[in-house]
Amino acid sequence: MRRRMPPFVLCLLAGVFTVLSGCASPLDSTRNTLKERYRLSSIYVQIPRSEGHIAVRGTVLAVQVEGVPAKKLRVAQANKSPRLHFGEYALIEIAPDGRLTATPAEFMLPKGTPLVVLGLKVEKDRVRLFTHTLVQIPLVDGPAVYGCTEFVFRADPDLLARGDLAALQGQIDRVLRREDAA
Repeated sequence: MRRRMPPFVLCLLAGVFTVLSGCASPLDSTRNTLKERYRLSSIYVQIPRSEGHIAVRGTVLAVQVEGVPAKKLRVAQANKSPRLHFGEYALIEIAPDGRLTATPAEFMLPKGTPLVVLGLKVEKDRVRLFTHTLVQIPLVDGPAVYGCTEFVFRADPDLLARGDLAALQGQIDRVLRREDAA
């Protein structure tokens, strides 16, 4: 014989669901919109000769400015555990007025370098794009390598919370242009 759930339990569950669905962060809408615009890619790291190659290709971006730093792709493996992308990125910050601040890095990306997005984070006052070069970059003092750069776009917290992305999108587009954009 099946037992029926008492009506008060159903009302309680409905109330909990309503409260929890209302607890979504105001940044969730912004995050979702940006994740649709900047589809994430993934790279191979398990096979050494394929490491850094694109496994799943998302949105491709092209660097629009000079002076973008990059660090060499690094893969780590402890004992017999799986190989992992070390996640070491050169940092470049972009202020709302367009000012660029870069940390010293191993090499610079030429203007026009194609990038893919490996990660995206939306915080209360910034958007962070973790990128990887689509192709290997030739170095003067060694073999060609894949590069990793974190772009930090500073933004007005009120605009991000409201989901007003026009200013932020303009800021990103000045530095990184979508390859599929006209």
